[in-house]
Amino acid sequence: MRIISGKYRSRAVKAPKSQNIRPTSDKVKGALFNMLGNLYDCSVVDFYSGTGNLALEAISRGAAPVVLVERAPESLKLIQENLEAFGLNPRDLKGSVQLMAQDVSKAFYLLHQGGKKFDILLADPPYEKGALKRLQNLLMEYPILKEGGIFAIEHGSDDTELAPDFPYPMVRQKKYGDTYLTLFKYPLPCETVESPKEDENAD
Repeated sequence: MRIISGKYRSRAVKAPKSQNIRPTSDKVKGALFNMLGNLYDCSVVDFYSGTGNLALEAISRGAAPVVLVERAPESLKLIQENLEAFGLNPRDLKGSVQLMAQDVSKAFYLLHQGGKKFDILLADPPYEKGALKRLQNLLMEYPILKEGGIFAIEHGSDDTELAPDFPYPMVRQKKYGDTYLTLFKYPLPCETVESPKEDENAD
């Protein structure tokens, strides 16, 4: 795995040895960040951070602050190693990178309780039915997305059920084999956002 663009371009990201961690492929990551566009000074949360791959790509492209959320000990160790390799210290309270060793639902709660709102929410949960809907419900319960912000999730092709009354319209969806990239947007005031048709399956 490598950083695709920005100040860390071409730098390697340490990959997991265990099959329990499923990093986003460079192809899917490239597609995701092309969809997101300019991230300079955007605040980002990376849920289910795994290796820290997506968060590091966001940081490389100028995002700040960036919060990584992960609870698995194996993943936390790998994230720490990758952050340190890039000269980043999540223990620095004045720094722009924070690592939350929390369950995703607890992290939503804590960020909301702290009055935090973000421009971009990234999520790459385990591929299982109901993951997409659970994250949508968490976002409705703990609205930590800014107006105009994007919620981007990678999910399995058999996990497409949406939470009832989810208020943020889908603005982009692309399929890569058994993987979907789906983006939802918090509309700006007086903005009309039409939900698009699914993009053609990528090569």
